[in-house]
Parts: sequence; C-alpha cells; structure tokens
Amino acid sequence: MRKLFKCRNLLVFTCLVLGLFIAKSVYSAQEESDENLKKKYVAILGEYEFYMEGATFVLNFYVKDGALWADSGDGEPATMEPVEDKQFEFTAEDPEAGIFEIKFLKDDEGEYTICHVVNAGMGLDIKGNKIK
Repeated sequence: MRKLFKCRNLLVFTCLVLGLFIAKSVYSAQEESDENLKKKYVAILGEYEFYMEGATFVLNFYVKDGALWADSGDGEPATMEPVEDKQFEFTAEDPEAGIFEIKFLKDDEGEYTICHVVNAGMGLDIKGNKIK
C-alpha cells in the first residue's frame, strides 16, 4: 500500500512539474510573440488624439497577449485584424458600433503619425495625430 501511495505521489508531482513547464513554455512563447509584434508595429504603437464635435478623445494602440489592440479607455479594447496585403491597415469589430477601418498614414516627414478611422455604419470618418 505504501508503494502505491509513493507512486501516486510521484505521479502527481510529475504532473505538476510538467504542468508548470508547459505553462512557462506557453508564457514564454506569448512573450516572444508580443516582442515580435511590438517590433513589427513599433512605427504605429502609441496614443493618437482625435477631435470630434468640439471634444477630444485618445485611442491607444498596443500589443498584448499576441494581438494588436485599440483602446479608447472605455474598458473594452478591440482586437485589430490586419487587412491582407496592406501595411498598417486594420479592421476592428465592436459588438455595438460595428466594423472600424483603421489606417495609419505617414506625415510630411515620412513618419507614421496620422491615424484614419472610418466606421461607415456610424458615419464616422476621422483622423487623429500621434501624441509624442
């Protein structure tokens, strides 16, 4: 009976160690993926300020959990999906507002400092500037 108990403990211990190893591997892969995405999108990441109807709002673009995100500060960031064969063009879906088309544009100095956001269903067509 003791031998069975020891084998069971060894099995549990082995499973725990393997579980930790797998979790660490997944976390490391995620971290690596985030770093690769940050390098890929470094030119467009950051905050952009928009003016609309006398008000100002900020969109923050960042990488987290292996994805590119757009966050307006409302607590519900949206995942951005790249548009095929288009550099720095994305779509983001909001369950209530619909599909947003997001394009990053170069300024006169050749830097990506302009963000163009369109949501046809809302009649939204607005450009914002990167906050430096």
